[in-house]
Amino acid sequence: MERSKLLDLLSTFTNQEWRDFRDMVRSPYFNRNEDLVKLCDWLCKNIGRPLERNAVFEAALPGVRFQEAQMNHIMSELLKLGEQFVGMAYLEKNGFWSDYFSLQALSERGLDKHYRYLFEKKQQALAVGSDLGSRHYWEQYRLNDLESNRLSEQLAGKYNVFVQQTSDALDYFYLAEKLRLVCFMLTSERLLSVPYQIRMAEEAADYLSRYPPPEEAPAVKAYFLVFQLLNAPEAHTAFEQLRDALPALQSRLSHAETEEIYQYAINYCNLQIIQLKENYLSEAFNLYVQGIESGVMLKNGQLSPWHFKNIIKLALRLKKYDWTEQFIQSHARLLPADLREDAFHFNLAELYYYTGQNDKAQLHLNQVESSDISYNLGAKIMLAKIYFETDAFDPLESLLHAFVIYLRRNRSLSEDIRRTYLNFASLLQRLMQARPDQRAALRAKIESTKLLAAKTWLLKMIGSLD
Repeated sequence: MERSKLLDLLSTFTNQEWRDFRDMVRSPYFNRNEDLVKLCDWLCKNIGRPLERNAVFEAALPGVRFQEAQMNHIMSELLKLGEQFVGMAYLEKNGFWSDYFSLQALSERGLDKHYRYLFEKKQQALAVGSDLGSRHYWEQYRLNDLESNRLSEQLAGKYNVFVQQTSDALDYFYLAEKLRLVCFMLTSERLLSVPYQIRMAEEAADYLSRYPPPEEAPAVKAYFLVFQLLNAPEAHTAFEQLRDALPALQSRLSHAETEEIYQYAINYCNLQIIQLKENYLSEAFNLYVQGIESGVMLKNGQLSPWHFKNIIKLALRLKKYDWTEQFIQSHARLLPADLREDAFHFNLAELYYYTGQNDKAQLHLNQVESSDISYNLGAKIMLAKIYFETDAFDPLESLLHAFVIYLRRNRSLSEDIRRTYLNFASLLQRLMQARPDQRAALRAKIESTKLLAAKTWLLKMIGSLD
């Protein structure tokens, strides 16, 4: 049976969700069609197996001759219940919106005692909540707006504090969300051929320059600082303020928002490092250490292989060799299982290559099984470097020949990536064969080639031959 929207949805259900969904389908409040109950029960037992349409139809309508239209109808009806179920489950999990709609209903029914109790309960929950991101301001806005409208007749012509609180919460929500989106657009534009239309960003920034956000609006302050980093290449003061604020943000914003802001701070460091501002090596390193050790840069308890690789590169440039080896040994267990072994061996190989222990580096490179294309490419580049630096030209020739064939045959590579590594293989081949009088032209060729892996290393090698 071909995949359907119903099967796609049901395949995401956990065991507990199946139990709850079956209870819902059996409830007369939601469903009075017994055929849907039969179909739901049968799918619960058979989901994940290859299914025939006739078998599914027979489960719902035993003894009835198969009809395509009837089959589509019953599956569509169960799909509607499934979509209603996941929506209700999300509302219940969210906590705010189900109570908000209850407050609206209680207010419209004139049940003031019930309304006051639930309203004060939600107010208190928002007041003690630890997540002060844009969602917090949005919920404050909706709650205060509900109360200000409810009191509008009673306080006609008088000061209504909830109107002011509604306005303040809306301001903080808008500023936090606007700046968050602007920061995303500014970052993304570097990779896009069509620019975003960015409006009201300068106005928001000008307002915050004149009226700095208060302590109760940490998301506004954080994204305003990020906005300054993205707009000014020399925003060192803004970086220092953001760096110093990061530890406190961990307890005041959601995990996702805090991780995003950490990444913006690290990206700023990377841009400074490219401009040869070496002091930002330690800044980026410290941000990674702080983010990983606090758990901010972990997702579901796992560490991204790219964060793992990046912190190791920074540590090597800072000559923290003992720290690097200890970090690899102690933190590899946090990597996703399917990449763990390759990441472990590849990064140990890089440590040993960096410290001139080429035999150990090759030993670990030989254990990289290419579970990910980046490790495969990186391992070949590192091995080529080792061969060249140790004058092992025969194995280097063989490696480059096989590498070129691999690059040309691998259809999963983008054309830019393919060209980047083909250029490396071609220029390294020319470097091996270049006479002294050809090196100046080769150096110029290396410098002018835009898509080129290990460009700095190639220039260093040609310099060592002069």
